[in-house]
Amino acid sequence: MICSDFHPFTKISDILNFEQPTMSYFSKEVFEGEMAHARFFEESVRRQMPKCSYRKYTISEIINSVINSGFLLRKFDEHPAWTNEKIPGEFTIIASK
Repeated sequence: MICSDFHPFTKISDILNFEQPTMSYFSKEVFEGEMAHARFFEESVRRQMPKCSYRKYTISEIINSVINSGFLLRKFDEHPAWTNEKIPGEFTIIASK
């Protein structure tokens, strides 16, 4: 399994400029927002896109879910945000079963 996603650090700061709300890193809140890449479309198209429900997980919740699903964690890497190389923006997990 290869899982590459936005780093949960984005819960506390909109470091990638996704125009999503910020919250406590440990929040389990579900919130409504635009589809992931909606902001890259023309406004007329963007308005027609349905809203999505989001719940941002902590890095430990993500890693423990991989392990608890029977995967063997092979590698975990964090990558800098493209807006600020000093903070995490994405991560990659490699696991096998």
